[in-house]
Amino acid sequence: MDSLKGKVTIITGGGSGLGRATALVFAKYGAKLVIADLNLAGAVAVAGECITKGLGENDVLAVEANLTNANDRKKIIDKCINKFGRLDVLINNAGIGLFAPLMKTSPDMYDAMMDLNVKAHLYITQLAVPHLKATKRNVINLSSIAAEEAISAGGVYGMTKAAVSMFTKTLALELARYGVRVNEVRPGVAHTNLYIAGGNGDSQMERKLLAAEVITHPMGRLVQPEEVGNAIAFLASDMASYTTGNAIYVDGGRHCVGAGYAFTRKSKL
Repeated sequence: MDSLKGKVTIITGGGSGLGRATALVFAKYGAKLVIADLNLAGAVAVAGECITKGLGENDVLAVEANLTNANDRKKIIDKCINKFGRLDVLINNAGIGLFAPLMKTSPDMYDAMMDLNVKAHLYITQLAVPHLKATKRNVINLSSIAAEEAISAGGVYGMTKAAVSMFTKTLALELARYGVRVNEVRPGVAHTNLYIAGGNGDSQMERKLLAAEVITHPMGRLVQPEEVGNAIAFLASDMASYTTGNAIYVDGGRHCVGAGYAFTRKSKL
């Protein structure tokens, strides 16, 4: 991944979870990083970890930002350009998952997910694109297997991820003439804070959720956050120089699962 060395990369939601793991992967390959997160302490901590991976103190910048706020989105781009003078890669990672049956989904819950998972991606990308045209680099969006698979109590979350997938394809079509590539990663279930939150702090519920997901992932385990970061790094690198509008699944085969798979695996048939 030598082509990532020195490439200026913005990671939204980079202070924890998949964003943190991605930042560490990019740091390993020598990218210059802007880590944007609502939790500044988390972003600063990840920046410190990136320095231990070999980046210089001037190669990484932590930015406190609420991606649903227009001024904060502009602040991220402005700080990136002011510090590094360019932008090569935008990773739209920030997101939220709130879960309830559709008939019990409140307007506030709907708005929170749409604002962060969809609207923020679109409008920070609008700000980034002029700089990406100059460098002819790329955008990577974080979608999910929920983009195409109905999940009980996860309807609006899935709607947002399906929107991200169409955003990816349409933007790839519109920016191809400028040499800017746009792709997405669709992780399976990762053992991150977002997923654990689905159990509402109930350790027994968490164990049940994890056991159910292991059964439905053909490789028999959940995805490690670093594995998602590796896929993002591949798409951002010159190794994927003719890849645009695509989705890479990092789900251990979860998207291939048929209706009877979990029963078959559990029964060892």
